[in-house]
Amino acid sequence: MDAEYVENNLDPFFKTMKRKYTGPVFDAHTHLGKVEDVKTMVKYEEEFNVKKIFGIVRDAKNRDEIVKEFPDLFVYSIFLSIREALQDDIKGSLNHLEKAYEDGFKLGKLWFSPRWVNYFKSEDLKIQFRTQDVHLNDPKLEPLFSRLEELEFTLLLHVSDPDILYEKNYQPASKFGVKKDHINALSNILELYPKLRIIGAHLASQPENLPQLDSWLDKYPNLFVDTGSAKWMVREFAHKRDEVTKFFTKHQDRIMFGTDFVAGRTDREPIPGYYINRFLSFQALFETDAEGLQFPIPDPENNNETKIYGLDLPQKILKKIYWENANKIYL
Repeated sequence: MDAEYVENNLDPFFKTMKRKYTGPVFDAHTHLGKVEDVKTMVKYEEEFNVKKIFGIVRDAKNRDEIVKEFPDLFVYSIFLSIREALQDDIKGSLNHLEKAYEDGFKLGKLWFSPRWVNYFKSEDLKIQFRTQDVHLNDPKLEPLFSRLEELEFTLLLHVSDPDILYEKNYQPASKFGVKKDHINALSNILELYPKLRIIGAHLASQPENLPQLDSWLDKYPNLFVDTGSAKWMVREFAHKRDEVTKFFTKHQDRIMFGTDFVAGRTDREPIPGYYINRFLSFQALFETDAEGLQFPIPDPENNNETKIYGLDLPQKILKKIYWENANKIYL
């Protein structure tokens, strides 16, 4: 994988690192956009032996443009709109869902991050907006979740962000809300809509609290999780290798590998580093016994002190999280 880049930019460990798992890979979490950006992303996905990709698009037109270039590579999810519901127009959000269904979508994505409050101004939404006012359990959204369940959608759901961001970036809490409330809202959704299959993005936004997630996976058969993003997983797994290994072993049928790539993204690192650094970090995390390996991705929230401690998962588990589980759910 781009040997020159690895040679010139990364720890020598990455140059000699061998794949433990050599089978096909299903990247179960990516964001698509312009076709040219998707082509670049696919180039690096293919170098990592990715054979199928879950790709999130804004509309059917975007999907159809990509299908022309890659007729068999992607399964497509649409980014569902709740903007209308936020303006007391649930019918508008339901119409968006119905149109998506008519266009052939059965996979959807909803994003609930504290950063909502920075993206919308009250004059845009015609309401005074705070993240704690509009969340998963907002009564305005009940018809949307009910319809998703009726249509037998599979929903990729981002419910929260890393603890460290709440501590350092999402202040004051009166503006951004608190993580406990955001996380608990997901358990309520799982209770209320047991027939709605939900993929909890980023280990359901709680790699920091695996005991709670363990209990949820025991309790809710409609819950599955993915591993995006590399930074979040590496940072939180570093000091609890045994606990994480036990979790992956117990729930090996419910976890999917996902990168959370945004095709064409350059605001974090220039390409190809954006793709290569994440792939190799995931490989080191899941497939090796690396001990305190310098994480190759900037992590300023953690003072760039993040290190990789490899889980060295067995082949059986690697095959499930890299390939088999996503095939069962998405194909």
